[in-house]
Amino acid sequence: MVTYNVIVSNTTDEIKKKLRLSGISTSMKSLESSEWIVYETENNELVGAAGIGGLFHSSSINVHEKFRGKGYGEDIQKRLIAEAKTKNFSFVTVFVDPRNTASTIMHDKVGYKTIFRIHYSSDIIQDVKIIILKRKGVLVEGFLKLFNTKIGMFCLGCLLKVFRGFFKNIIGYNEQISPIPSLKHIIQNFEKI
Repeated sequence: MVTYNVIVSNTTDEIKKKLRLSGISTSMKSLESSEWIVYETENNELVGAAGIGGLFHSSSINVHEKFRGKGYGEDIQKRLIAEAKTKNFSFVTVFVDPRNTASTIMHDKVGYKTIFRIHYSSDIIQDVKIIILKRKGVLVEGFLKLFNTKIGMFCLGCLLKVFRGFFKNIIGYNEQISPIPSLKHIIQNFEKI
């Protein structure tokens, strides 16, 4: 008999260890920076996890390779959104590589809306998406829409260069090396959403 569990937990050292042992946080270190996570198990094996962290309540999600394409990501993301509502969050954001079609479809399906796209460098493209949970989230959405203009994108590029060392606190970013933004590349490849 298969047993499934969806668990919500603060991101403790024990949880980080579980994420590392499963290999989930190896490719998605940002999960370890999350304030709290939602993770799902099948027969006590970690299937996937999603977490929220940073000033912009950024969500990260990763599903173990052998469980992908079975709806687990959507289930985990829906539970994360429900928990964010319970915790009185006004919004949740997510950064999705638009070339990752499965992730884009899943996030759109659960209600995220693309606000802007940034061509951070030659190999990093991110769609910034938001889901509004309360009226205050509309203000954040309005602020983020400012970056959907060439002038706004220039300002964002400058901010990214200046505050690169603070990514962990601003967006819950915890990869080993923060990529260096190319302002020229950001502006030359601007796409209005």
